[in-house]
Amino acid sequence: MVRLFLFCCLLITSFVRADTIHVYCDDWPGFCHRDGKGVYLDVVRAIYEPLGHEVKLHMVPYKRALAVVSQKEGDMAMGVYRGEVPGVHQPDYPDSADYVSVVMQKRWLPHWAGEHSLKEQEVLWLRGWAFDKFIPEPMRWFEIDSHEMALQLLIKGRYRYYLTDGALYPEGSLPPELVQVFLRWIPTYPIFADTPKGRQLHGLWDPGMRTLIRQGKLAEIYRQNKLYDYYQDFLREQVVRANKPQP
Repeated sequence: MVRLFLFCCLLITSFVRADTIHVYCDDWPGFCHRDGKGVYLDVVRAIYEPLGHEVKLHMVPYKRALAVVSQKEGDMAMGVYRGEVPGVHQPDYPDSADYVSVVMQKRWLPHWAGEHSLKEQEVLWLRGWAFDKFIPEPMRWFEIDSHEMALQLLIKGRYRYYLTDGALYPEGSLPPELVQVFLRWIPTYPIFADTPKGRQLHGLWDPGMRTLIRQGKLAEIYRQNKLYDYYQDFLREQVVRANKPQP
């Protein structure tokens, strides 16, 4: 009888043991930090930890994160454009969005007329980003290795515009001769490995996001990470969507 009791305890312990989710993410201010904080990680924990999962962060360069998950060596990666990676699963609800903004010298601001002003201009963005897939204007674009280098090239007049995520690099951190204007939202999504575990996690994402949105928890996550002011319009769009009748 004692042996049977101990055997049952072992079975119960195995059943309730946390299943570790291996999440891959680049080092993005406000979204994914080495200390485990940030919007992406807070959202993942809020969805999956109540279901008995444990979240383990792997901080790697963006392209490496995509490769690991597409090769089925990790469970999920964060902040990926729709359809960017073949052979993986992406949900309907985004994990966030790029707050795409344009940085330029202040002398160009009176001539700025929205996206049309980018046409045939020399435009910078950080290596690995893919703004050309979402902005219809033809641009002569160049990838750059660092935010600081991009700012210096603008100041020297080598390039007219620099596209970036304004939430990552707020205007208050810019040199005084530069200005930043909002351009558009580009939603980003998690990707899940094409494995039984990845498919299970994928199936839990959209219901979990709807719950976070309807309960106001998603907005609170942005407030805690000091990003709500940038994302309040995006968050309102998510509330409208989540409260529509499900088909």
